[in-house]
Amino acid sequence: MQYTFPHYYGMFQCIADKCPDTCCAGWQIAIDGPSLKKYKKTKGIIGNRLHNEIDWKEKIFHQYDGRCAFLNDNNLCDLYLEGGENLFCRTCKTYPRHVEEYEGLKEVSLSLSCPVAAKIILELKEPVQFVERQRECPQKEDEEFDFLLFSKLEDAREVIFKILQDRSLSINIRIAMVLALAHDLQNRIDKNAIFETDTLLEKYKKNSTSKWFEKKLNEETIKLTDEEKINKYKKFFSVFQNLEVLKSDWKSYLKERKHVLFSKKDSVIIANEEEICAHSKIVWEQLMMYFVYTYFCGAVYDGRAYTRMKFAVLGTLLIRELSRSLWISNKRNSEDQKGVLEDIEEAARRYSREIEHSDYNKNQIFNFLENEKEFGISDFLEIL
Repeated sequence: MQYTFPHYYGMFQCIADKCPDTCCAGWQIAIDGPSLKKYKKTKGIIGNRLHNEIDWKEKIFHQYDGRCAFLNDNNLCDLYLEGGENLFCRTCKTYPRHVEEYEGLKEVSLSLSCPVAAKIILELKEPVQFVERQRECPQKEDEEFDFLLFSKLEDAREVIFKILQDRSLSINIRIAMVLALAHDLQNRIDKNAIFETDTLLEKYKKNSTSKWFEKKLNEETIKLTDEEKINKYKKFFSVFQNLEVLKSDWKSYLKERKHVLFSKKDSVIIANEEEICAHSKIVWEQLMMYFVYTYFCGAVYDGRAYTRMKFAVLGTLLIRELSRSLWISNKRNSEDQKGVLEDIEEAARRYSREIEHSDYNKNQIFNFLENEKEFGISDFLEIL
């Protein structure tokens, strides 16, 4: 089995009770089968608590006021204090690590919803590199796994990574290029012409392609008035409607952020984020790298490479605007780089917590993005 992970993966270290948030509140914690068997056999006081504080039918820990039954008043886990990591279920052992599984490959990442992980990912200044390791372990073959499609998705993602990390280009041009690449790749997938991928990728490697996109992007941006651009963003924010709410304060948080962005007196959503955050080019690059690495190759299972790229772009743009709202509320200026980054990290982890940790929410947004009339490539290009 091959394992792939970003080079910053080993930097993570849980800060426990010093964390500004907690992973033990706000969502249900699913318990795997082997852990349930272990908990049934656990004796003593902690065994009694396990017996009483687990919903054995739903296979989850009980919660009180949205907090896991084993999360104490000091924001520490009583299970860990009693028996160390040995008493953790798979979910608690794994988080904030995230694993995407393919035939013979596991791609591991850190979840943006964790404050420490978000800080590592978004404050990283050097380009992300990916490390590969081989580990002997039993594997089950999936006869339906499409190796040809997966290999072409990997090839495309490698080119996408190179484009996203080309800092000679503005981040908006890079985002436009990878979105268009995914759009063109989807056409080949839909037409069962995946063998044409190599020619497509060669096209996007050429310098002339980036120059074309630079011209195209300028033309698209000029078309929109400030009011039209704000309306575009309102439509993008509409994807949050009717989603599952994981943390009780999410709705009020989102309402406040939208009020700041869209109220008539604060139509500064149009302001260039680079004026306040010199580091922003790198932040948005790291966000795009995170989303693409985590989700793009999953198209081998559903064939939706373009939708998955739109998901990456949408997440980056929405986090950018949530951050901008925080900059306004917190009265940030270009000299307050630390505060600006803290606002970006807060927006990113809140978004990730609500969207990435709910299969329902992710699927709903995927379905929204399938509508090319409402969320087409031109809609994205016009607001970059």
